Amino acid sequence: MIIVKHSEKKDAPKLRKTTKKVLRLIDKFEYILTFEGTLDDYYKIEEEKADYLKGGIIVIQSPASLEHERIFRDLLTQLHNYVTENNSGEVLGSRFTIAFGRDFRFEPDIVFISKGNKGIFAEYEFSGTPDLIIEIISKTSRSYDLQTKRDIYKQYKVKEIYFVDYLEREVFIDVLEGGKYSSLTVKFGGSVRSKLLRGLDIVIK
Repeated sequence: MIIVKHSEKKDAPKLRKTTKKVLRLIDKFEYILTFEGTLDDYYKIEEEKADYLKGGIIVIQSPASLEHERIFRDLLTQLHNYVTENNSGEVLGSRFTIAFGRDFRFEPDIVFISKGNKGIFAEYEFSGTPDLIIEIISKTSRSYDLQTKRDIYKQYKVKEIYFVDYLEREVFIDVLEGGKYSSLTVKFGGSVRSKLLRGLDIVIK
């Protein structure tokens, strides 16, 4: 793991107002906003959780629900405790940018980056492929998470991927072994044994 100084996001100006916007509204609290923009535009966004997709598409999602944040807290705590006890690497939350090559920027809900990971840490982002990603699905993000993000995470060979769907009370898991992904779905109320983090049973309430 390499750490470099990087301050591209810190004092950037507000996003320009000339971009084309598309809003998908579920209700007054939940929405997903996509608009055309450059990577420079992406780095000018300071207050919202945002992603950047190849071809100049920026995606902004609505603030998280109470249920989302409770699940986030529980899962982050479990991973943080395990990684701290085993001195395994870094566990980070949802406002830290992951740069997948030149084409994609995401802010996953939870990422684990092992000590042996060859990616590069900067002040505001990690360039490389995390070892493990957890995404918590909301009403608006379901197709975006399970199609767009899932495909890209697999393309960049994330070793273990979890999509936690609290509306349907199930978890979709992809595990990379021997160069191929195997997938399974488990219901809430049990635990999942990580193949990447030996001895860790992730409890899904």
